[in-house]
Parts: sequence; C-alpha cells; structure tokens
Amino acid sequence: MIAITTLLAAVLAAPPPPASAVPDPRAAVSASDAEVVVDLAELDKILRESPLGKGLAPVPGGLTVNAVAERTESASPSLQIKQEAIERAAAKVDQAIISFLPQIGVKASYSRLSKAAINFGGGAGVGALNGPPDGQPAAPIVVGDCPGGVGQCALDPAGDPLVITPPFKIQIPLNSYSLSANLSVPISDYILSLAPARKGTLAARDAATYARDAERVKVQTDARLAYYNWLRGVASLLVIEDSLQRTQSRLVDAQNLFDAGSATRADVLRVDALVSSQQAAIADAQAYRKVAERNLAVMMNEPLRSYDVGEDILTPPPSLDPLPDLDDLIAEAQSNRLEIRSLERAVDGMHQNIRATRAQYYPRLDAFADALYANPNQRFFPLAPVWRGSWSVGVQLSYTINQSLRTKAQVRELKTNKRELALQAEQMRRGIAMEVAQAYHDRERALSAIQLTTRSLATYIEAYRVASENYKQGAATTNEIIAAEGEQVQAALRAVNSRIDLHVATTRLLYATGRLNPKSGGTRSQ
Repeated sequence: MIAITTLLAAVLAAPPPPASAVPDPRAAVSASDAEVVVDLAELDKILRESPLGKGLAPVPGGLTVNAVAERTESASPSLQIKQEAIERAAAKVDQAIISFLPQIGVKASYSRLSKAAINFGGGAGVGALNGPPDGQPAAPIVVGDCPGGVGQCALDPAGDPLVITPPFKIQIPLNSYSLSANLSVPISDYILSLAPARKGTLAARDAATYARDAERVKVQTDARLAYYNWLRGVASLLVIEDSLQRTQSRLVDAQNLFDAGSATRADVLRVDALVSSQQAAIADAQAYRKVAERNLAVMMNEPLRSYDVGEDILTPPPSLDPLPDLDDLIAEAQSNRLEIRSLERAVDGMHQNIRATRAQYYPRLDAFADALYANPNQRFFPLAPVWRGSWSVGVQLSYTINQSLRTKAQVRELKTNKRELALQAEQMRRGIAMEVAQAYHDRERALSAIQLTTRSLATYIEAYRVASENYKQGAATTNEIIAAEGEQVQAALRAVNSRIDLHVATTRLLYATGRLNPKSGGTRSQ
C-alpha cells in the first residue's frame, strides 16, 4: 500500500503534506468557502457519500472478514498438520501405557531331532530297571555314595549299587512338540518409571494441543489481515478511478481554455500527461487487487474469482475500552498466549522424561511365570513320547554396568533439550512483549488519525472544487489544479487507510494479547 501511495505522489507530481499536520482550509479556498465542518459524524457522512465511500459500501453476499477467517481455517494445511501432531502424541501416550503392562507370550513349536540315545553301562541287574514283579509295590531308587566313598551311585532299597548290564540304552524321541506360555511383570518399572513416563507423554499431548489451537488463531488472524490488505487494493483502485474521471473533465476544461486562448498548449499537454499517468496507476492498482484476490482464494482453497465487499470497513471495530495499561497488557499476553503454554508443557514433559530415564540407573526387578506342555517334556526322565505339563515361577534381578553410562548420556541430552525449550519460551515472551507494544501504539495512532485524515479529505475535496471552478474561469493555473488533484487523491487514501489501519491494529492487538484464543483450548493434565 505504501508503494501505491508513493507511486501516486510521483505520478501526480504533488508533494503530500506532513501526515501529522491538519491542512488549513483557507490556504486552498476562498474566504466565503473557508468554513469546514469539523464534526466527526459530518466528516464520516462526507466520506461515505464520496465515490470512495460508495465503492466500499458492503453489498449483500459480499465477502466479510469473518467468512474469510472461517473458510481459511477449514482449508488450512498447517492446521491439519498440527492436528496430526496431536494424534501422534496421543498414540505415544497409549504406547507408554502399553509398555508397562505385564508381558504375556505364547509359543508353539515342532522339531525333528536327529537320532540319539542314552547308553548305560555296569554289572548285572537289568531287571531292576524293568520294575518290581507283578503285584509288588515299586521300591524307590536313591542316589548315595558309592562303595569306597568315591563318587555317587544309584542305590537300591538295601543300599547296594544298582548297575545295568550293557548293552542297554534309552532311545530319544525323534519328534518334539511343545506349547509354552510365559508372563513377565516389570516390578521395578512400576515403582520408578510408570508415573513420570505417563506424565511426560500427557504433557507432550497437551503441548501439541496448545500448538494446534495457537495455529488456529494464527491462521484466522492471517486471513483477516489478508482481507484488510485486499480492501486496501480495492480502495486504491476506487480512488484512482475517481481521480481519473475528474482529471478527464479537467482535460476538457483545458482544451476549452486553449480554444478560447486562455491556456497554452503546454497546459493541455500537462493535463493529458496526468491522465496517462493515472491510467498507468490504475493498471498497477488492478494488478495489486488481483494478486490480493488470488491470495484470498488460495488461503480459502477456492477457485479464483472477483470478490465483492461485504464488510463495512468505514465503521470502527468494536471498542476495546477500557484497556489496561501497556505493561498489564504485556503480562496478560504472556499469560494467555498458547504458544508459550505449549512450550511450558513441553518443558514439563521433558522434566518427566528425565525422571523416567533416571530409573535405568537402578537394577531391574522382574517377576516371571512359565508354563510348558511338551511331548517329550525335558523335565521328566526318561524321555518318552508322551504329553506332559510343567511350570515355573520366580523373580529376577538384573543390572548391566554399561547401562549406567548410556543412561547418563541420555539424561544429559534430555537436560539440554529442556534448557533449550525454556530459552525458547523466554525468547517468545520477549517477542510477544514487542508485538503487544507495536499493536497497542499502532491502534492509538490509528484512532487519532481517523478524525484528522477525514477532516483533511473534506478540506481537500472542497479545495479541489474551488480550484476547479477557478480553473474553468481561467482564474487558476494548471499547476494549481494538478496539485489540488494530487492532494485530494492522497487525502482519500490516507482517510480510508486510517480506518483500515484501525481494524488491522485491533486485530493484531487481540491476537497478541491472546484474546482470540478458542474457548476449547488445551488444558493441563495432572
């Protein structure tokens, strides 16, 4: 917009008055026309009844700032990316909880074994292995010291060594089947890691939720600012087209004066050159508007088309008064902004991850239980192709010395990440302080500029009217009419831009202070 205003100033060859100065109406009009209405309502009426005001009047079905924000939000890829980050964080919460559940495993296997046998050697007594005679109870076989006190031997009930006369051997079954189940309970993890691991993943999910909501507010704000930027292009085009119509009328006046001998050919050529310059400025303004419209269409993911104005930009936005002082606004913003909350929750999550990782410094305690149903079952001797079941339970304490070194390095990395996140949060707080201050002062400047620029426009409209009448009568020079035209164009641009600036500054201030946060923002998990 500044570039367009600068271009117009150069094209019209009329230096603008200082932006902070209120033009003196008596410098441009006669004494009888020196009275200028200063009431803001009257000035606003003058602006609305001008071609610029009529061109900016909202039409039914026109594009509004809220419609742009809503349609941009629904079509924003960046917002969808943030939503996917929440889903990823939620999945990690589930993973963390599942990792602490007792581990249950089952296994079924079949093996074909090579031929093998267990060979026994020794003296007589084969019948001892064949069991007692029919009808007699089985006598137990015990293990004790061999005769002479050297080694261990199998002894019969009388205490005599039990020997087998070779050749005698037991065949190992060639087919092995097994069904097994095992249960492992991480007892030490329940004590040391479960609580911080769960809190850490929940904090990460909260951080992702805050980031998603912050992105939603940013997308809506950027859409509103793009809408106001498009309105600047619409207003610029209206101002230049209106100026072209007036200049073409002055060209006719210049030609008539030349025909009457009251103006020179140079006067006619200068006005004609101004017409050409304004036509070139219109082409630039049209290109600017088309680019702004395409930007809106891309943001809303819609086909490119020409939009109608549906927002009354000349009406000030809802009042924010009473506003607290600037320091209180900055404190409010640093408390409300979702970006800071996201980083704070990320810091909390990193702290919990450090606690969970430190648990690896200590020995690991696990409880286990195993069940086996096999054919043959190795727990039974001699091996026979028969299905038998067995089980075992116990606890296991394990510790790996190298694990302490790895844990120390991991904790060091996590601490570095935590400090980095805390510094990012502090950096953001400082940036937000400047963002609030800039929007606050821009809004103050826009509020004071509205009345001044509207009064300036009313003055220059009247000044141009008087200069035009004088020019028709040959009482004003071409330089005066060109200067009056340039001053009116710039005054119109300043008048409409001051009102757009107020909408922009108000939107930026609401965003900077966090007052646009959605009511369903992320919440802290305890």
